[in-house]
Amino acid sequence: MQTSNRSNSKASWIVWGISELGGWLGHRNPTSGSPSGRDAEDCLDGHLACGIDHVVWDLGRSVLTYHSDLPEATCRGLRAEPSGLTAPDHRPGQRARAIEAIYQQRCQLRAALRHARERDITLYGRLCMNRHYSPGSSHRGRFAQEHPDWCEIGKDGWLDASRLCYGIPDYRQERIAILMEAADIGVDGLHLDFCRQPPMVRYHPALVNPFQEQSGVDPRTLTLEQRDIYLDWCAYRARSVTDLLRELQAQLQTFRDRWQRAMPVQVRVPNDGLEANLIAGLDLVTWCEEGLIDELALTELHWLAEYQDWNDAPYIDLGKQYGIPVYASSNCLPRQGGAWSGAVNPRGINPLVLARRALRSYEAGTQGIALYQSDTGVQWPGVRDAVSVMSEPDALRTYVDDPKVAQRHPITEENAQFGIDNHSAEFAQFHAGPGPQGGGA
Repeated sequence: MQTSNRSNSKASWIVWGISELGGWLGHRNPTSGSPSGRDAEDCLDGHLACGIDHVVWDLGRSVLTYHSDLPEATCRGLRAEPSGLTAPDHRPGQRARAIEAIYQQRCQLRAALRHARERDITLYGRLCMNRHYSPGSSHRGRFAQEHPDWCEIGKDGWLDASRLCYGIPDYRQERIAILMEAADIGVDGLHLDFCRQPPMVRYHPALVNPFQEQSGVDPRTLTLEQRDIYLDWCAYRARSVTDLLRELQAQLQTFRDRWQRAMPVQVRVPNDGLEANLIAGLDLVTWCEEGLIDELALTELHWLAEYQDWNDAPYIDLGKQYGIPVYASSNCLPRQGGAWSGAVNPRGINPLVLARRALRSYEAGTQGIALYQSDTGVQWPGVRDAVSVMSEPDALRTYVDDPKVAQRHPITEENAQFGIDNHSAEFAQFHAGPGPQGGGA
C-alpha cells in the first residue's frame, strides 16, 4: 500500500473509542450483578490494553446512563421496576435486570472519571441527540413520554415518536441541561452524536408553519425535484439544530469563564456529504463558520437513498479550512438486520477490513478515527488484534500487509463492508426525492 509523507508520530493520530458500558457488560453476560464490582474501570482498562487513551463515554439517549440530578431525567437503574412506562413485552429479562442493577449501584460516569484521572485517559461525555424509541419501550425516558405534542411529524403527517422537535426551545434546553450537567460532573469534553438518529428534524408544525408563512410554500410538497426551494426548507429547519449549538456554546462560555477549563465540543455526523447533512438538519458549514464545534467525528451511515457517496474528503477540507480535527468513520459492530435493532450477523465481521479502513483514513490525512462500539472491539477475539494496532500507524500498516492476517480473515461479500455504521440500512429508509411520504426526509 502506498504510504504518505505525513508524520508517524502518535500525537498526530488519535483513536477515539466510543464506548457504551452496557455493550461491555452485555459481552460479559452478567446474571446476578456486577462481574467484578469495577465495571467502568475494567472497560477503560480494556481500552488502554489496546492502546486507546481517548474514550467517549456514554451519557445516554432518552434514558440517561449516569446518576443525574435533573428533575425531568430518567436514569438507568434508578426507576421503579417494572416501569410504569414499560409495556409487559418490553420488560427486561435476567441479564438486563442484572445490568440495570449495576447502573443502580453507583454512578458509572463518576467512576469512569475517577479512573480516567488515575490512568491519564481523556474522557468525553456522549449524548445521542434524537433517539427516543417508541412509547412503551424501556429505553424511552419520561421527558419524551410526557411531551407527545413535541414528537416529530413525518412528511405524511404520521407521528414520529422516536424523535422530538428541535424547533421547540424546551427540547433544546433539555438536551443542553444534560450536557452541562456532564460538564459540571467533570468530563473533559462533550460529544454530540447526531448519527442517532437522522434526520434530526422533520415536519413538525413548529417548523412547517413559519416556513410556509414566510415562503408561501408547503414544505411537505417538496422533494429534490424542486431542488432550490427544497434545500431552502432544509436549511430553514436546520437552524433549530444550529440554535441548539449556539445556546450550548453560550452556556459553555459561562462555564469556561468560571472554571478556567476548556470544554471542547465534538460532533458525530454521517459522511455522506455536506448536502446530505443539511437534509438531515446538520448545517456543518455554518457550525464551522460560527465556531460552534471544535472537533468532527464521522460515520458511514447508510440512511438516505439519493446520497450514496461516503467520502471523508469534503470534511477533511472543511477541517483544514477552520482548524478542526477530523476523525474518520469506524465501527466494531457489523450491520444489524433491520438496520436499527436487528440481530448482528457474526459472518459480517472482518478485522482486516476494519484495519484497512483505519489505514486509508490515516493516509487520507484525518487526525484519527472515531471507533464506535469500541467496548465490543476491545473484547472480541480477532477484532481486538486489529484495534490494538490502530493507535500506531506503523504497526497498523504492518498488520494490514501481513499475508498471514489475510489468510486468517478472508474477505467475503458478507464482511467486505465491516466498519460502516451498524445502523446502516440495506435499503435506505429515507429519501429526498419522490417516493412514499412516510420515508420523506
